[in-house]
Amino acid sequence: MQSSATVLLERKSLPAINVSDTSKQLRLKRIGARHWRRLMRVGVPQNDAKELAIAVVRYSHLDRRPSFKQKRLIGRYCRHLCAVGLWQLELLLGQ
Repeated sequence: MQSSATVLLERKSLPAINVSDTSKQLRLKRIGARHWRRLMRVGVPQNDAKELAIAVVRYSHLDRRPSFKQKRLIGRYCRHLCAVGLWQLELLLGQ
């Protein structure tokens, strides 16, 4: 049975992530769900945490840059990202 975090991330992130290997896709969903939960624990609202988790997975594992909306969220929640160790996305704001 999938966790609720995995199901929430799956709805939005699956069509946009073109990963042919099913096991890699499942691993990325699990990583995204873990990031989502960590961000929510430090006070990021559910929908924003979901979008940030997707951005982190895409950037760190698929080498894809965040969208304009995701960049705004990264700027808004940069302290939260640092608190959970997902600080590398902050660097994209200046690029």
